[in-house]
Amino acid sequence: MGGATWDFYLGNNPRPFRFITEAYYKRLWDLVSYDVENVRIRYSGENDAEGYVTGVDLRFNGEFVPGAESWFNLSFLRAREKLDGVQHQIREIGDTIGRFVNDVPRPTDQFMTMSVYFQDYLPKNENFKMNLNLTVGTGLPYGLLGNNTVFRNTYRFQAYHRVDIGFSYSIWDETRRAVHPSHFLSFARNAWLSLEIFNLMQVQNVASNTWIKTIFEQQYAIPNYLTSRRINLRFRVEF
Repeated sequence: MGGATWDFYLGNNPRPFRFITEAYYKRLWDLVSYDVENVRIRYSGENDAEGYVTGVDLRFNGEFVPGAESWFNLSFLRAREKLDGVQHQIREIGDTIGRFVNDVPRPTDQFMTMSVYFQDYLPKNENFKMNLNLTVGTGLPYGLLGNNTVFRNTYRFQAYHRVDIGFSYSIWDETRRAVHPSHFLSFARNAWLSLEIFNLMQVQNVASNTWIKTIFEQQYAIPNYLTSRRINLRFRVEF
C-alpha cells in the first residue's frame, strides 16, 4: 500500500488545493464466502475461499469558492475470490460451454466509483449556500440463487448514479449577538434552515434482486429499487 499528497495553487488563487492518491493491494486468505439474497447476506460459515483486493483512490479538494470546500473523488477497485476445491468458469451470453478462470468477482467488486461535491453561495449574501453532490458507480456482481458456485457472480446490476442538491440559510450566528442581543436564538452559536432534495433526477437504482422460481424450475430476478426522490427540510441549532 502506498500513497502521496500534493498541495498546490491554481493561477492567482491564494487558497491551496490538495491532490491525494493512494494505491493498495491486499492478499486475502481463509475467507468466509457469502451470497446476497435480497437484502440478506448468507455466509457459508467456513473459511472456504481466498482472493485479493487491489485498487487506486484519487481525491482532489480545495476551496473553489472562499470558505466553501469542494472535492472530487475517483476510485478503481478489483476484488476477486476463488472457492476452495472449485474450478470456476465464465460463460458469455450465447455460449453453451464455459471457459475456465482463476478467480471470480467478489460481491464487493465495483470497478469504478466517482463522486463530486461542490459548494457555493450568493456573492452578496454568504448566509445563503448551495451544495451539489453527484455519485456514479459501476454495477455490483451477483449470481443465480442456489447455483452460484462454478459460474459465480456472473451478472451485474445496472450502474448506480444519483444527484443530490441542498440549499441552506444561516438564520443566526454568534457574531450577530452584539447587534441583536435579544434575538430568540441568542443562546446558540449557529442556526441553519436547510432544504435538501435527494435523488433529484428520480433515478431507479437497483439495490438487490428477489428471485422467483416457476413450477418448471426457472428462476427470474425481480429488481428491488432504492428510494426515489426525497425532500428533507431541516432546522439545525449548534450550541
